[in-house]
Amino acid sequence: MLKGAVAARYAQALFDVARDSDTIADTENELRGILQALKESRELQQVLYNPQVPVDLKKEIIKEVFGAHVSKNTLNFLCVILDRRREVYLKDIVEQYVALANETRNVIQAEVTSAVELPTVHKVNLGQVLSRMTGKEIRISYQVNPDIIGGLVVRLGDRIIDASVKRQLERLKDSIRETKVG
Repeated sequence: MLKGAVAARYAQALFDVARDSDTIADTENELRGILQALKESRELQQVLYNPQVPVDLKKEIIKEVFGAHVSKNTLNFLCVILDRRREVYLKDIVEQYVALANETRNVIQAEVTSAVELPTVHKVNLGQVLSRMTGKEIRISYQVNPDIIGGLVVRLGDRIIDASVKRQLERLKDSIRETKVG
């Protein structure tokens, strides 16, 4: 619970600053770039996430690595996170920020899991159906998970539509267990 509350609070603060300066998309791109750099650099991760490294040294490194590539607002935001020892929440903060940015653009992120790779025509049709259903532009990421046996599992924000064969079999099993004979 704490992780979500911290991420939401910091993401909202940065989003408000970006909205006021009309840099929502630029800030989003900068944040994605920072996460990508962290993902690719084990050394940067070790310094940033190590509680033994002094905050001032972390801030110097962040300014050196990202100073020329991000806006002053984003750099200041990173420094605030470091000052408050919230760097472990950075990925969650970025996810929350992206969700806020998508909300203002009337975009919703969907995750679709299928047992096999879906043909392109099915992906297009599914995107159109989800867009009509939500009234928003849909950005879909696809995953394959053979464990669901067949069908689809669609995650739209906090909403999950589980139309998998695995789930239908679980429901049938539960129904059989609950049925009393004679």
